[in-house]
Amino acid sequence: MGKVIDAEKIVLRDEAGNVRAVFGLQADGTPQLMLVGRTGHVRASIRLGEDDEPTISLADRNGEPRAEFSVLANGVPGINLFDTEGKTRGTFHVSPNGTPKLAMVDGRGNPRSVLCLFTDGRPLIEFFDDNKKTIFEAPSKSKFIA
Repeated sequence: MGKVIDAEKIVLRDEAGNVRAVFGLQADGTPQLMLVGRTGHVRASIRLGEDDEPTISLADRNGEPRAEFSVLANGVPGINLFDTEGKTRGTFHVSPNGTPKLAMVDGRGNPRSVLCLFTDGRPLIEFFDDNKKTIFEAPSKSKFIA
């Protein structure tokens, strides 16, 4: 049987005393593991959020979030990609019924293009204008109505 460490927080430091990893509890009591880069910024973390939703976050050299992988409480897995200002610019998720959806988002948070593959194999691509109105779709949604 191995040794047991019983603690609320574990901090790993390098030879120079710099924090390189932290495993502990967030303010709400959920666990989080943070990996700290040589710059002193958190570069990767694994945490549980509300409703025990797991999330893996990856950050750039400045500690700014750039990618996030998560599974929501309803079972939906997703990937979010962020620009240098932290705004969501791309998403990919699979709905509970198995439909994958890829979206590209403008700097204001509006979806501008969506690619979807329905569970029966039908694809759909849509482009949107600044007012979130469809400006192109293929095939036409009217073809799906039967």
